[in-house]
Amino acid sequence: MTTDPAVGELAIQFDPVGSWAFVAVLATALVAVLVFLGPDRSRLTPGRFATLMALRIAAFMLLVACMIRPTLVSSSKARRTGTVIVLADASESMTVPDGRGGRRRWDEMQESLAAAAPTVRRMAAEGGVEFLLFDYDRVTHPVATTSDDPLPGRRWERRDSSGETAIGAAIDDSLRASAGRNVVGLVVLGDGAQHAYPPRDLPPQAAARKVRESAAPIWTVTYGERRAAAQARDAAVVSLTASETAFLGNTIEVAGRVRLDGLADRDATVRLLAEDGSGKLVEAARATIRGGPTGGEQAVRLAWTPDRVGEQKIAIVVDPIDGETVATNNELSTFVEVVEGGLRLLYVEGAVRVEQRFLRRVLSASPDIQVDYQWVNASRPERWPVDLSGRLAEQYDVFLVGDVDSAAFRPQDLETIRGRVEAGAGIGFLGGFHAFDAGGWGFTPLGPLVPWKPDRLARQDRGGEIRRSLHLEGPLRMVPDPRFTAVSIFNLGEGLAGEKLRAKWGELPPLDGANAIGQLAPQAKPLAATEDGRPLLVARDYGIGRVAALAVDSTWRWAMKGAAREHRRFWRQLVLWLARRDGAEADSLWLKLAQRRLSPGTTLSFDAGVMRPDGTAATDASIDAVAISPSGVERPVRVDRRGEGFAGTVGGCSEPGDWTIELRRVGGPPAISRRARFTVVRQDLELANPVANLAIMAQVANPPGGPRSPEEVPLIFEEIAATPAAYETTTQWSMTPWDKWPVFLLLAGLLCSEWALRKRFGLV
Repeated sequence: MTTDPAVGELAIQFDPVGSWAFVAVLATALVAVLVFLGPDRSRLTPGRFATLMALRIAAFMLLVACMIRPTLVSSSKARRTGTVIVLADASESMTVPDGRGGRRRWDEMQESLAAAAPTVRRMAAEGGVEFLLFDYDRVTHPVATTSDDPLPGRRWERRDSSGETAIGAAIDDSLRASAGRNVVGLVVLGDGAQHAYPPRDLPPQAAARKVRESAAPIWTVTYGERRAAAQARDAAVVSLTASETAFLGNTIEVAGRVRLDGLADRDATVRLLAEDGSGKLVEAARATIRGGPTGGEQAVRLAWTPDRVGEQKIAIVVDPIDGETVATNNELSTFVEVVEGGLRLLYVEGAVRVEQRFLRRVLSASPDIQVDYQWVNASRPERWPVDLSGRLAEQYDVFLVGDVDSAAFRPQDLETIRGRVEAGAGIGFLGGFHAFDAGGWGFTPLGPLVPWKPDRLARQDRGGEIRRSLHLEGPLRMVPDPRFTAVSIFNLGEGLAGEKLRAKWGELPPLDGANAIGQLAPQAKPLAATEDGRPLLVARDYGIGRVAALAVDSTWRWAMKGAAREHRRFWRQLVLWLARRDGAEADSLWLKLAQRRLSPGTTLSFDAGVMRPDGTAATDASIDAVAISPSGVERPVRVDRRGEGFAGTVGGCSEPGDWTIELRRVGGPPAISRRARFTVVRQDLELANPVANLAIMAQVANPPGGPRSPEEVPLIFEEIAATPAAYETTTQWSMTPWDKWPVFLLLAGLLCSEWALRKRFGLV
């Protein structure tokens, strides 16, 4: 900032006590005192008399001067130079070649500034205005200028910060850098696309309000295509969805959404890539989609069958298309945990009830159980039978049959299920108003395996009144039969057995009611019953498979009344027992990440724990964790106990690429560990959607600045030159001598001197 030489002035001002009239009256009174009460002239020589009168008159004059209170005022005026701030967008989106003649936005902006250079140089030479030039991406960079070249032309250079555009932060930074200057205008050049992560994501409109408060105009100039997104040629993978867990050899569906803009009636190849044994992504499936006339998103579904165990990276990729401006948004990836020996369960249900919601939740929470749910609309029997052939093309280890009538299914599908059970799968029949023989299940192809004797008279009419004789009234409690307390289904993980275990089960909250199972098949075993001996859980073997019939349908009461742990254990152990996996002995370490794709700097939370073979948490276990960056640098991660498991967070993940979290159990054999990966995506904010945003630039502009076109850049500086940029500032300095101590000492000295002389002259 420069200032012209100052012009100084000196003046004196008066501020009389009370008023001028009051001072005049008081002065007159003092004069009368001097005249009529003067020294005795008869006793003094003329010289001595004159001396005393001179002292009195001096004191009088000094006193009157204090009464009129004079003030010395010095003022100086100076002309302050005006400051024009120029902000030039230097982010990567300015390299998009959508300018006139296929030029890059940056090059077009440089041409605009070059056209305005003569006017700017003339303004700098004439004085009265100075220019501060900045370019901005995520960071605001000052640009060195000279008086001969106040807007120097530059080539675009990639910086580490070029991947973001922080327009609002750039405006704020420039105002801070010009603090104390006379800002007379702000010129913002760019494509108007605000792409920034916190904390640099200040909205441009909010920053512009600060400029408006200072009454400085803002001009904005937009570079780049202002056309709709549908007119720009761009293929992008918008989303990717896949199950976090897959079983070895089972086919899973990977779903995604692909956006095709400006590619009407053109084909795009979408490929599914999966990680092979060497860590390389190879093609696993592909599909072809065609762009519509208005662009928009399209769903794509690709099948993948994992052929090895472990965590594997998968990605959906759209092959680049001729004429596509940006290809960096053509891929999304995630991770899938492939497990061996995982358990897959098909649950069919026909009643909207609380039990099925709780059941699906607790089973899906087990990392080694995959639950597929098949809903059957019991209110629309005209749509029966439901075709399960698609479901049964998969290999299921366990089938659960809820409250649904047997007529809802095709006989050939039920025959397929019977064959699967005979070959080693398990099936469980759950209680309900249309369960067991109330739903006619004993007279279907599954009849040979049910653990009760079928009764045709027990059929419940669809839509008819519920037959109370087919049900047991609640409340009731389920306790293991004394002969079968050692069955793993009833293990509560507390080392209890026999009567102590039965007593613990008897303490669980009561249930609402149950089905009356009736007569049991000769092969059936009543594993659990009511306290008065009526069977509630009946099981049998069929072929090499297992069958169970659970007559209750309100075990969710346990979870709601303080026994959630027992509720979760019971259902997991029942499913494992049906699948013949109740003999496992090894503990397992589980790890669940809150998300698999993170933006740089985002905090990732995760849950973990050690699980016993029976599905219970090892509450006495301890674990530690480390985070491994893509470059291989390890750093410890704090893990805190939360309930029966653990929770932790990983922060400060700024390095793009695949990160790894590794858990290890501390103490207690055997040594186990678990790894999971996540990706820090350096998302290309700049090129993901490079369309210029004229709306933001219009909102930032402050009339009469207003948004302008690139051709009007020279006119902007002509307007600035036509408006006086400099203004005068006045600096004042004042002094009030009457209230300072020298005046008081002088007055006291005069009075004391006059008294001392009178005493010496013999007048006192």
